Amino acid sequence: MLVNDERRNFRRLETETDVTIIRLVTRESMTANLVNLSATGCAFRSDCPIEPGEDLEILVCSPSKRIEPLRRSARVIRIDHGEDGRMVAVEFVLDQA
Repeated sequence: MLVNDERRNFRRLETETDVTIIRLVTRESMTANLVNLSATGCAFRSDCPIEPGEDLEILVCSPSKRIEPLRRSARVIRIDHGEDGRMVAVEFVLDQA
């Protein structure tokens, strides 16, 4: 479902799928639950200790083998703690290469 929020420049696609998160400092890889995705970032639920400002790599695999996975560099901009656990919001950034 696409959600249009007047405060945002891009619509968000609400989803419930797994996403692979790689912490660039430690190269630790983890699986999280992707909650939404837009052209400029995404949000996911994770129990792992992730810090605001931390650089990550986000990998979203497609259910179809014909579609390349989405791979983006990202920076943590907000972490919200709620009843459903830790919600991490990231913004996509240009690759540092």
